[in-house]
Amino acid sequence: MAMPTRMTHRRHSGSLRSQLRSSHVKISAGLEARREREISMTGQVWISEVMSNNELGNKLGLRQKWFGEPWEAPYVNHRVPDTSKTVFAAIMKHYAGHTMRREDMPEASAVYSMSHFKRAKDIFFLGGFLGVKGKVAEVLSKFDFGVGGGLVRHTIYEADQKTPLAGPFYIINFGSKKDCFLPDASTNIGKPSVHHETGRTRWSLAYLKDGDIAVSPAALVGADLWMCPGVEGRIFMSHRLVEALRTALIDADFADFKLHRCRVV
Repeated sequence: MAMPTRMTHRRHSGSLRSQLRSSHVKISAGLEARREREISMTGQVWISEVMSNNELGNKLGLRQKWFGEPWEAPYVNHRVPDTSKTVFAAIMKHYAGHTMRREDMPEASAVYSMSHFKRAKDIFFLGGFLGVKGKVAEVLSKFDFGVGGGLVRHTIYEADQKTPLAGPFYIINFGSKKDCFLPDASTNIGKPSVHHETGRTRWSLAYLKDGDIAVSPAALVGADLWMCPGVEGRIFMSHRLVEALRTALIDADFADFKLHRCRVV
């Protein structure tokens, strides 16, 4: 039997080192892929900028009836008229994610331009309140909004203010908040401001990207749709709700939600 030469030994040693390096790369890649799968399955939370998507309320041909107030006249050139202080305060409370009484929401709406209203998406604005219909309403109705929250039935009439449209239409009413936003661990966020009346800190979150916003594990428990104290106009959603919307909607309609993945830390 021929004895292995020094050259043969070197070839075998080099081949072994190469195999070990290749195995190490494969193991690392496998662990990273496993980590990604675990995150996607159990730890994802999303933040939505849908409440700043002005296109969802642009020239919809709708006017409002507020409780205790007369019907708004048809808008001239689609310009929204000034509202009373009471109505404005209610709109701002909704934007901040408070649970609203029915009498603080629009009582009803009426179409003054059907050609414009036909362009309304399945998520749209009703006098500053977030409204839904169709597939979006169908999906949201299956998920938890937290204590006091949910979809509130809303009537939209034809121009005569008497004949209701088929619908159904709903207003989103936010439930209990989760105190899970972590500003110190987040990036790409504006400087906080202090509300002149309440003294509470408010954070400006805009032009977000995936991973900018950090939340605590408390975000993974409870409601599927919620807002956080101090974070106005930004809706947090569970992964399963986001996936249900993604499945139900075409890409363009899903994009209207302006969703970004949060980091759970």
